[in-house]
Amino acid sequence: MSDVLIGTTGGVFRWRDGGLEPLGLESERVTALHATADGTILAGTYGDGLLRSEDGGRTWSHISAGLTASAFRFLAADPRDDSVILAGTEPARVFRSRDGGLTWCGFAGIERIDGHERWFLPYSPRAGAARNIHLSPARPDRLLASVEVGGLLRSDDGGTTWTCQPIGGDEDVHLVTGHPDDPDLLWAALGSASLAQGAGRHGGIARSRDGGGTWEKVEDDYTRAVLVPPAQPDLVLAGPAPQVGHGGRIVVSRDGGDTWQPAGTGVEIPMSDMVELFVPAPGGSVWAICSRGRLLRAMPGEWEWSPAIRAGGHPPVKSVAFAR
Repeated sequence: MSDVLIGTTGGVFRWRDGGLEPLGLESERVTALHATADGTILAGTYGDGLLRSEDGGRTWSHISAGLTASAFRFLAADPRDDSVILAGTEPARVFRSRDGGLTWCGFAGIERIDGHERWFLPYSPRAGAARNIHLSPARPDRLLASVEVGGLLRSDDGGTTWTCQPIGGDEDVHLVTGHPDDPDLLWAALGSASLAQGAGRHGGIARSRDGGGTWEKVEDDYTRAVLVPPAQPDLVLAGPAPQVGHGGRIVVSRDGGDTWQPAGTGVEIPMSDMVELFVPAPGGSVWAICSRGRLLRAMPGEWEWSPAIRAGGHPPVKSVAFAR
């Protein structure tokens, strides 16, 4: 397996056969990670900015050039060009680096969106969070990003101009993703908060068959995690819950979301927590970061979930990255 890096509330670790080797940053809450095959690691913290290591985690340095936010929510390679790294933050902004994370440039058009100052988080004073970004090689100029609580960010000109719209009537967008072979088939995980408080029932999973032009709900429970597993793109995996943070379940659809079946063998159902994020691993497995900090993994099709980290206590997990 490729090198696995784990970000926690107590620093960064290298995962080895279920054990954890500390790589420093013990005082940091590492909420976003990105790792490359040459040993470079980027660690986005929740409040202390971005740190970078060129020696596999032995030494770290703060990176600030071009960044205007200190709370990170995601770090990811651009699937169209893996030399480009993208970052999402609180407040809800998206940044891009073309030099391995040394310098960054923000997408200024996001700050020009009317009403962006109204984006919010129920648990943070910052103006919303950019939780993930979805890009399709078949639509090189289209960028989609989820904003909690604000809506779906969209650019159709490579990031020069942006709009932000609700998905249906939902503005609490936790994640947007799509099918690898059909750029018009998109999925969104939705929460229950709203800019217009009390304006109907919110949350669930939404599907678009026309590239985000229109959406339909295929699940009504609060959801943070949806994944089309790269190893089996005919499936859709999701982790809805009737209540925020607990009572969750893991389900899979084989018909594009029309029906769902249990995919949670090996974990208690209902769960004591819920899935925050599914992360596909290079070998085909799927890893699940849960809301109380545990880390699970399973193979698609089998969905026999087991703890990825041996028992014995570890800081709550917040992020996972695989060196490519």
